[in-house]
Amino acid sequence: MNKFQQLFTNTIIFAIGNILTKLILFLLMPLYTTALTTEQYGIADLLTNSIELILPIMTLCISDAVFRFSIDENSNKITLLSNGIYVLFKGSIIFIIGLSIVSLFFPYEYWMYFGILYLSNSIRQLFAQFTRGIGLVRVFATSGIISAITLVIVNIILLLGFNGGIRGYLVAIIFSNIVPIVYLAIKGKLWMYIDKKAINKVELYEMLKYSAPNAPNMLSWWVNNVSSRYIINIFCGAQIAGLYAAASRIPALINVLSSIFQQAWQYSSAREYEDSNRDKFYSDVFQGYSAFILIAATTVLMILPVVVKFILLGDFYNAWIYIPLLLISATLGCYSTFFGTFYLVVKRNTVSMVSTIVGAIINLIICFLLVPPIGVYGALVGSVISYAVITVIRIVTTRKYVSIKINYINLVTSITMLLIQAITMTVNYEQTKIIQFFMFIGVLGMNGKVLITLVKELLHTKK
Repeated sequence: MNKFQQLFTNTIIFAIGNILTKLILFLLMPLYTTALTTEQYGIADLLTNSIELILPIMTLCISDAVFRFSIDENSNKITLLSNGIYVLFKGSIIFIIGLSIVSLFFPYEYWMYFGILYLSNSIRQLFAQFTRGIGLVRVFATSGIISAITLVIVNIILLLGFNGGIRGYLVAIIFSNIVPIVYLAIKGKLWMYIDKKAINKVELYEMLKYSAPNAPNMLSWWVNNVSSRYIINIFCGAQIAGLYAAASRIPALINVLSSIFQQAWQYSSAREYEDSNRDKFYSDVFQGYSAFILIAATTVLMILPVVVKFILLGDFYNAWIYIPLLLISATLGCYSTFFGTFYLVVKRNTVSMVSTIVGAIINLIICFLLVPPIGVYGALVGSVISYAVITVIRIVTTRKYVSIKINYINLVTSITMLLIQAITMTVNYEQTKIIQFFMFIGVLGMNGKVLITLVKELLHTKK
């Protein structure tokens, strides 16, 4: 099995383990848009996405360190998981106290659900990352399947059977965390890796030195991905925020495809870093990855008008006009994630953090300037520009660690054609179909050969 085949195999395994839930969320959109009003969906989406803001801050992204350090063969696995649980325990106490105080001054009917969602999410994330790091990839993958199945079943029961509304939506996500936690603990025999006496403050310091910069990094990603929804909610209302949130689900499919690859890429890039031919391997992978992402994006744009009729139902259908530019942001985000992996490989997460913070600041400034006068389109512009800035910064700064050959003419031209395709769809879909079609053909023509070459490499087996 060659390097590309190994990377592909790992991609499939991790896809099953961690991404299936996100795909299920996408496929559940018809259910959500039927069972919830635009306002209800907007509120539910803000609550769940707020967890993405709180989680990295309160956990200091310790699960990232547990994963990265557990890959090393000489690491003490008991110390790693015990240290991780120690950090979660301390953070959870602070979180519960803080949430209790907030609920006293600002009573809200969903605070309890919010708290349980945080606790279940943090524990599941830690257990899943640990099992993945120690090589229990099948256990990790199965936990993802269990989570997805649980999410579907509970959603159907609570939203359709009992008309549970926002509560039903939140409870379904909570159960999709709790059930996998139980499975991971039992199947992975995680109690064997937990020992209070094994907590090592020196090792914990090294882990936090690696993971702590990920907290502001994740916070900045949250600003890029979610903060615009709060700004839209403030200036345009919960209904428009709900439409924007629903529209964001479809471009998220591109991010899902990227995430599927990303977890396997973390393994391969780390293992190949000391290899003398690493730069050629990295360059070849980038070419194939770029071609796949660009072709996937332009194809989604082409079929978008048909697909949205089955996904965005009722009042949500009006949100489809926001999707093209959101898709451009998602595509640029795939590139920034690819190059961001090299910071993980060399354990230089601070540099990754700086690039993300710069992008987040730019996004916030543009949103506050443009959302009041032009509404959602201001957020769309801010998102595209911020992701472009992050990508450029990472391409430049990672040259210090790796030397990747990039066909800039092909890359810039392809992204430009993709952007034209998206803008024409947004401005006037009916009268610009011919332009969109030619942009689609252009992207396919410039990247199809690379993708075909990659497929041949995957099918080729050295004897």
